[in-house]
Amino acid sequence: MTSKLRNILIWPAALMILFSVLSGTAKNVSFNPDADGLKADYLFMEALRHHEKDNDDAYYDLLRRAYELDPSNTDVAFYLGYYSVMIAREDSVTFQRGYDMMKSHFDSNPEDFYCNFVYGSINDQLGRRDEALRVWSVMDSVFPTKPDVAYKLAEALVASQDSSNVAKSIDVYRRIEKAQGKNIPISTRKIRAYFVSQDTASIFNEVNELLEASPRSPENNVFAGDIYAMFSERDSALKYYNRACEIDPTSGLAYYSRANFYKSIDDSVSYDREVFQALKQESLELDTKLELLTGYIRALYEDPAQQPRIQELFATLLEQHPHEVAIHDLYCSYLIAVQDYEQAAEQMGYAVDIDPASEDRWRTLMSLDIQNNDFQKAVKEGERAVHYHPQSPLINLVLGSAYTQLKEYDKGLAALNRSLEYTDSADYEAVSQVLSSIGDAYYAKGDADSAFVYYDRAIATNPSNLLALNNCAYYLAEAGKDLDKAERMSAVTIKEDPDNATSLDTYAWIMFKKNNYVEAMVYIDKAIENSPEPSEELFHHAGDIYFMNKEYDEAIDFWKKALALDPENELLKKKVKHKAYFYE
Repeated sequence: MTSKLRNILIWPAALMILFSVLSGTAKNVSFNPDADGLKADYLFMEALRHHEKDNDDAYYDLLRRAYELDPSNTDVAFYLGYYSVMIAREDSVTFQRGYDMMKSHFDSNPEDFYCNFVYGSINDQLGRRDEALRVWSVMDSVFPTKPDVAYKLAEALVASQDSSNVAKSIDVYRRIEKAQGKNIPISTRKIRAYFVSQDTASIFNEVNELLEASPRSPENNVFAGDIYAMFSERDSALKYYNRACEIDPTSGLAYYSRANFYKSIDDSVSYDREVFQALKQESLELDTKLELLTGYIRALYEDPAQQPRIQELFATLLEQHPHEVAIHDLYCSYLIAVQDYEQAAEQMGYAVDIDPASEDRWRTLMSLDIQNNDFQKAVKEGERAVHYHPQSPLINLVLGSAYTQLKEYDKGLAALNRSLEYTDSADYEAVSQVLSSIGDAYYAKGDADSAFVYYDRAIATNPSNLLALNNCAYYLAEAGKDLDKAERMSAVTIKEDPDNATSLDTYAWIMFKKNNYVEAMVYIDKAIENSPEPSEELFHHAGDIYFMNKEYDEAIDFWKKALALDPENELLKKKVKHKAYFYE
C-alpha cells in the first residue's frame, strides 16, 4: 500500500476538503441484513474512523475488504472508487476501475448530493467536459435550489464552447441572480459567457444593469471601469474610476484600480499619485498593499528624491499594521537596498519580536548587527536566537564570529564548534566555511598553530574557499613563513576574483615579504584602486611598499592617511615622524 500512496494525484484543495466532509457526513446508509453485508457495513464504518485519523493504509484496506464482501453496497463502492482514483495515475487500471465505480454510483444514486458533487468536480478537474455537463445537469434537476450545483452547471455549459449551451448558462445565472440579487461575482460569470459568444453588447448591458442596481457602490463603479478599460474605452473607464473615488474617498480599491489604469496608459505621474493614495488607505487589503508597494519601491528606490515618500508610506503602513511582520520584512529589505543598515536592523528587530520562530530573520538581524559593528548587540540577539534555534549551524556561526570580534574567544570557539557539529557533513562548502571561521578565531586568540591547522582543513574540504585561502595566505605572510605556499593560495583568490581589494592587498603583502617590491607596488595600487574606502591597513601596506621602492614622498603620504584612520598607532607615528620604515 505504501508504494501506491506515492502516486497520489494532486487535486484542488476544495475537493480534498469536501471529501473530508463527505467522510463524516451523517447521510442515510442502507444496510445489508445478511451476514456478509453486516460485516461489510462494519468494515466500512471502521474505514471511515481510520480515515478521520489519517490512517490511509488501514482506510484503503478496510474499504477493499468491505467491497469484496458486498459489491452491491454503493456507498462502499463510491468511497473505494474515489480513493482508487486518488492514489492512482490517470492512465492506470486502478484509476479506471475507481472512476467506473464512482460513475456507477452516480448513475444508481442521483440523489446522493455529496458523493455526486465530488464525482462532478473530479470530471471538471480531469477536463472530461461531456461527463461533467451530464453530472451537473442531472444534479441541477434533482437539487434545483442548490446554488453550488447551479454554478457548476453554468460553468460546464460555458466550458462546452457550444453557443446554445452558453445561452443556457445565462439562464442559469439569471436563476441564481433572482435568488441572490445583482452582484459582481454573478455579473463576472455572465460576462465570461458573453465573451465566449462574442456578445459585446450584452457585456456592456450587464455592466449597466449592475450599476442601476447599486449606483453608489464604489465596487460596482470600479468593476465598470475595469470592463470599459478592457475594451480600451479609456474615457468611460476613467469616468467610473473617478466616480468610485468620489463616492468613497477612503476606498483603497478605487485608488488602486485607478492607479492600474494610469499604468496601463503609461501615465507615470498619475500612476505615482494614485499608488501613493491607495497605499495610505486602511481599506486596501494588506496583501494587495504589499504587492503594490514592492513594485513601487523596486521602481523608485534608486532615486534619492523618492526616499522621503517611501519612508512616509512605510510610516503610514506601520501605523496601520504595527504587528504585520511582512511589512517589517519589506521595510528591512528596502533599508538594506539603500544601505541604511542601522534602521534595517531596527525593523528586523521588530520582526523577530513578532515572529521569534523564524530562523532566517534571526540570521538577518545578527548579520545586520555585525555590519553595523555592533558586536555586543549581535551577541545579545544571538543568545536569544540560540534559545529558539539551538541547533542552527548559521546562527551559531554568526554568534561565534561576534564573540570573536569582542575578543571573547572561548565563547566564540564554543559557538563555532556547535556550528560545526550541526552542519551537514555532506555540505562541504558550509563545513569549510565554519572551519575557516574557527581558524580566524584561533588566530585572533593568538594561537597561530591551531589557526593554520583549521585553515588547512577548510581548504582541504573546499579548495575553492576563497576566504580561507586569503586569510591563511595573509597570516602566513605576517608570520614570514611558507611564503611560497602563501603565494600559491593568494594567486588562486586573485584568479577567481581579480578585482577584490582584500585579495590584491594580500598578494601585494606576500610580494613585499618576499622582497619583490616592484610587483608588490603593482598589486597594492590595484587594491587601492578597487577599494571605495581604503582601510588603515591598506594605506599602511602601501606606505611600506612605496618606501621600499624608494618612492619616499608617496610612502609618507600613505602613512599619514593610515595614521588619520588610526591615530593611536604608535608604529605609524614613528614612521611619519622619522620619515623612515621601521619593523614592528
